[in-house]
Amino acid sequence: MCTTVIVGKRASTTGRVILGHNEDSGGRVMHQQFWCPGAKHAPGEFVEGEPGRARVPQAPETLGTYWSNMLAPAPGSSFDQGLANEAGVVMCSNSGGTSFDGELSDEETGLVEGGIGFLLRRCVMERARTAREAVEIAASLLDKYGYWSPARNYSFADRDDAWLLNVVKGHHYVAKRVPEDEVVLISNYLAIRKVDLSDKENVIASPDLIEYAIRMGRYTPKTPGDFSDFDFSRAYQPVENLTASTKSIRMRTGWQEITGVRYTDELNYPERLVPPKLMSPDDVKAVLRLTAEETYRNLGDGKGDAFHISAEDISRSHTRESWVCEIGEKPILNILWHCASYQDTGVYVPWFPLAKRIPENCQWTTLEEARHVHFRMKPEYLDFSFGKRYFLNALLGELVNFDRGLMSGIWRERDGLEAQYKTLAAEVVEKAKALPPEEAEKLLGDFTCEMTERSNDLLRELLACLDTVDAEVHPQELSITDPDATAEVVIRSFPELDIEEIDQSSLLWSLGFTGAKASVLEPAKPLKVEIRGDDLVATFRAFDVARFGIAECLTDTYIRGYIAHRRFVAMALVRFKA
Repeated sequence: MCTTVIVGKRASTTGRVILGHNEDSGGRVMHQQFWCPGAKHAPGEFVEGEPGRARVPQAPETLGTYWSNMLAPAPGSSFDQGLANEAGVVMCSNSGGTSFDGELSDEETGLVEGGIGFLLRRCVMERARTAREAVEIAASLLDKYGYWSPARNYSFADRDDAWLLNVVKGHHYVAKRVPEDEVVLISNYLAIRKVDLSDKENVIASPDLIEYAIRMGRYTPKTPGDFSDFDFSRAYQPVENLTASTKSIRMRTGWQEITGVRYTDELNYPERLVPPKLMSPDDVKAVLRLTAEETYRNLGDGKGDAFHISAEDISRSHTRESWVCEIGEKPILNILWHCASYQDTGVYVPWFPLAKRIPENCQWTTLEEARHVHFRMKPEYLDFSFGKRYFLNALLGELVNFDRGLMSGIWRERDGLEAQYKTLAAEVVEKAKALPPEEAEKLLGDFTCEMTERSNDLLRELLACLDTVDAEVHPQELSITDPDATAEVVIRSFPELDIEEIDQSSLLWSLGFTGAKASVLEPAKPLKVEIRGDDLVATFRAFDVARFGIAECLTDTYIRGYIAHRRFVAMALVRFKA
């Protein structure tokens, strides 16, 4: 359930396109980042994606790319990958929901060699020098191989232009250029509605886009031969995609933030519009941090076990990274304001991805290994570690999500650091402009690493100062298959904590949202609770938590409840075993 904001260059305070994106995905998934050098390739080389899908001949020469690589348990992640290339093109994607053709077989949709999915973004971004060229390359790949997934929105941007590409299973797609003075908001249905196929400058589409919809009985023009009422989304996917609350409420919330207008017709939210004022990168961050009013009403003030549980929120517990690309005068000056995991507690850090430096705690495999295991992930790569930037962000977000009262101490620190970053980023850009390319690259790479470490320091400080409780699980290895095993959760006493004041009936234990949402929604309750010396020991049926885990993965679990009418939360690590 991703969210994307595209700001045309004449709708932007920077005078250039801005692209912002929340990458949302459930389960034990996370991102590491790489710089992938450009290269020349010999004839006969191929690139491979998902097993059983098409291989694509490699281009004679490829561009260097920044790759935000999502690590996910097998069968891996085909679509949750952000990229930027050295020509200045940036891309992201959102699920498009279901489609009519998504229900058809590969044979019925005419896929060649199984079609492509993951390789669409890689091949495009290794070759495209403009956003329009990105769409043209994508179109040629879709014409040749077809697309194997039900539906998707792809967004491509360079400093002057942005294009939105919608594709469904098979060989059908349409792309539209975003007008320079307009803004587009995308959730998780096909975002392109009205299509004028005669506008070759601003529209690129599969050859039989409308004819196919008519032939399949999904579109009938009001006037024969007049296709001005053609609606791509309505012709290619069920209307339930537009009315689902997990999609429509995010659209309502986002458009209200952008325009000040509360739109209520979920079947006809704006496809795009001219904003009432120019939008800045900070304005885009504000949209990506929005929470639905329903969440405040139903779960705010401690009403729920957790605050962010719903896909109706733009800012979600399932956001695995959030970023805003402030495209610069030259590609090397592109600023990627990057937040790992929860963006309401996390900090948007200024990165210069085309400086080719990735902070050390933002990757934990080599590029070669990442490509090798992408669709056959090793569980240990998903291990919790305080040495990974993702988990510093995720842990803070999880603790605050379970105890929203902790948030009051975070706003000021988060916003204060981001204000510093804004000034420092502007200063370093001016310095880089005056330097030769190699020196500018080093300056911006060093800056990226330094700013990331400042953010990490703040996260560590906040984690150390939060009013949380210490807990351990015994044994620390739990079987995901043994229904009879038990585990003891030990809550440690300390001077400020009187464990006898813990409301034993309130105790819950589960994975976090960075583990499995289903576990949070079905938390384990203790079989018995006792005081042993200075500690409280709660015995649980281990399988109630372990059944949601991944074998061989070191996983953060969360114990929460009430002490003297106050909420508390603790994190304890467990390694799950087969």
